[in-house]
This record gives sequence, structure tokens and C-alpha cells, in this order.
Amino acid sequence: MTISKNSIAVVFDDHKMFADSFSSVIDRLQMFKSVQVFTDEKDLIQYFVKNAAQQEVYFFVDYHLRDRHSLPIINDVKKLHKQTHVIILSSVTDPILIQNILSYKPQGFLSKSNGFTETMDCIKTIAANESYVSPFITNILNQATKVIPAVFTLREIELLQYFDSGLSIAETAERVSLSKHTIVAHRRNMMEKAKCNSITELLAFARGKRII
Repeated sequence: MTISKNSIAVVFDDHKMFADSFSSVIDRLQMFKSVQVFTDEKDLIQYFVKNAAQQEVYFFVDYHLRDRHSLPIINDVKKLHKQTHVIILSSVTDPILIQNILSYKPQGFLSKSNGFTETMDCIKTIAANESYVSPFITNILNQATKVIPAVFTLREIELLQYFDSGLSIAETAERVSLSKHTIVAHRRNMMEKAKCNSITELLAFARGKRII
């Protein structure tokens, strides 16, 4: 399976060394019309605003950024460019976090330890309209003997970040334009998912699993 000759690759990682290194792998594949590399979110979004042409984009993005995860950025990119295939790049090895990432249904999931062959397999699989999870990631899930089904929604992760920054229920409700009762319900649901008895335990769980 070959991809469209007009397809482009976009690499986003706030660690420049990895971004440059991975983009060189993409270049070696010789599968894309061009390869764009970004380390700054504003530059990335500006690129998609100015280049919203009707062409396929393979968007390779690190899940963990310096101060947050990349899910809001992914949502912004997909709104700006409908023909975007999202491929998560991550060094994550925790099965709970892997499950959480997969729940957002990215087209691809590559470990940062993967190389040339896995990257090529990923692109070809997506071009065939199928999703791809690297063998390394799949092996972690297969070896997990007991995984808590604590999959949080994007909204729940957003609320967790506000709680973690010290905002109260009332302040969080005002920030996201929801009622205090809705915030309380979200918090209760998250505590049930993570089997936690308090907000302190919930935040410790989320930090430990690098969800926030």
C-alpha cells in the first residue's frame, strides 16, 4: 500500500533533538512530499492555519510535553485540518496510560524506541485505512496482569489539571463554564474509575500514571 504523492508529514515534539532525529527517519522513508518539524505550539498551529489545503497529513506528535499532554493540541489540529492522521509518539510504558491514550483512537501509536521498520509499517497500515499499534506497546499491554480500567475523557483530564493547580470546585466550574454540581459529578466518576477515596488520592494516582 502506498500513500498519496501529495501527503505530508508533520512532526511535533518540544524536545528539538528528538524532533530532528525522528524527522530524519521520516525523510529516509521517501514517502512524503515534504516533512515539517515543529517544537513550538504556536508555530505548529500557525502552519495549519496557513496550510489548510486538501491534502493528507500524517501528524507525529509526542504525548507528553514539558508542562502538559498533547491531546488539546491534537484536537486543535484536527479541527483545522480534517485529513489528519494522528500518530502518537511516546516513551510511556505504563499499561493504564497506554489504555488511556488508545481510548482517544489515534490512527497510530509508536514507541520512541521504535525505529525505521516500525515507522514504515505504521504509515503503510494507516494508508490502508487501518490503525497501527507498535509491537512494543502491544507487548506491554499483553504482559500486564492487572490493569485498572481508569480511562479518563479529555474533559476529565482538563478538570484534573485544574484541581492539580489548586483551583476549587467553584473556580473550576467558572473556568470551564459548567455548574458546580457537574464538576462534583465528574470528580466522583473519576474517583470511581481510579478506585480512589479522595481528591488527594485521585491526583496522586493521575500524577503517578503521568495522566497529568
